[in-house]
Amino acid sequence: MNDYLYPLYEAHVRLTCDGNAIHVDGLPQGPDSLSLPEFYRTGLFATYHILEAMLPYLLCISVMGIWSQKEENKEAPFCAFDLWIQCNEEEGFYLPMASAASLFSDNGIPYFHQPLI
Repeated sequence: MNDYLYPLYEAHVRLTCDGNAIHVDGLPQGPDSLSLPEFYRTGLFATYHILEAMLPYLLCISVMGIWSQKEENKEAPFCAFDLWIQCNEEEGFYLPMASAASLFSDNGIPYFHQPLI
């Protein structure tokens, strides 16, 4: 059944950033995929701090995406597809696609699909 949902070389991964650290959930196991490339860390911290300036009660951001283990994706294995904003313990929201795509693009994070215009 999994073969029909998404390929076995792909995994859904969540990156959570609180401005101080990044937590990664769902990273596939294997010798070449155990760490997040540095440009993702830089991009996530930059995205967090941009949003923090606009949202004073921001706790963290959470980015969900696809991690591909295909050889052609080795340099940039993660493509984001949404951006969750957690404002406090009870409240959060997804950033609109166009805003998320713009933040990802400006901060060097590959985006999985183009927003509807």
